[in-house]
Amino acid sequence: MSGPGPVGLLVNPTAGRGAGFAAGARVRAELRRLGHAVTDLSGPDLDAARAAARRAAGELQALVVVGGDGLVHAAVQEVAGTATALGIVPAGTGNDVARGLDLPLGDPVAAVAAVSAALRSGARRAVDAVRVRSAEGERWYASILASGVDALVNERANAWRWPSGPARYTLAAVRELLVVRGLPLRVTLDGRVLEQEVLLVAVANTRCYGGGLAVAPGADPADGLLDVVVVDALSTVPAVRLFTKLRPGEHLGSPAVRVHRARTVRLEPLEAAAGARRARLPRPHADGEPVGRLPLTCEVVPAALRVLA
Repeated sequence: MSGPGPVGLLVNPTAGRGAGFAAGARVRAELRRLGHAVTDLSGPDLDAARAAARRAAGELQALVVVGGDGLVHAAVQEVAGTATALGIVPAGTGNDVARGLDLPLGDPVAAVAAVSAALRSGARRAVDAVRVRSAEGERWYASILASGVDALVNERANAWRWPSGPARYTLAAVRELLVVRGLPLRVTLDGRVLEQEVLLVAVANTRCYGGGLAVAPGADPADGLLDVVVVDALSTVPAVRLFTKLRPGEHLGSPAVRVHRARTVRLEPLEAAAGARRARLPRPHADGEPVGRLPLTCEVVPAALRVLA
């Protein structure tokens, strides 16, 4: 029989022009068919769904998300640091959180079956989450924070409706790499300071972003450490060439790329670069969503999430 307590289902009903609502209805019906008590937390929009999840989180055995990284990010805000488990049925554009946690991709039936089996057996995988603090407050993320040209790419890709899938991120990356050379940042890694112009700094809890780009192939979401990938400022041709190596994780062989490991990472505008240059600094994105503004601090919190797996 299923474990104690109801299962909350979080769906963004407006995603994919109604496709999110339809996917959520199928998952809800299947979970109920498998014997689980499901509380539907859907609302007219994502804000209403999140508010319902927040009110119910303390009473739930698990919060199951049907959607992509943005919706998973919303759920992480409600369950990080609590006993409520997180279940993921990937149904988005990138699905990088699920990919980084080695959850089933491409087959919703298999994903629902895995969630159901974990609910019945009580199987939980404890994984790290990352707490971000900035002047805008505190947020959590599960996968990767992008703070350079990758954040600009993320912002542009989020604004486009075509093409679908990872190709949207690829086209957005080509567009940004044509104009971005370097961004002046101060990066503090457990007290050790780096000051330089960078193409990007990715603060990674898991391996991938951008629909499977393995920017941090060695990242382990259960080791209590962040993999911080720093890429030096580059001109257009070398930057595009490096980008083509991201998906298979072959960029780590470039002399322009370094990987550091740290528990706490602070990102700040480099004070020496004033005026117009500073205005170019992007808003950081994590799990594909905007999180605060620079300066900000990322702190890994070991075993802050319990994932149905």
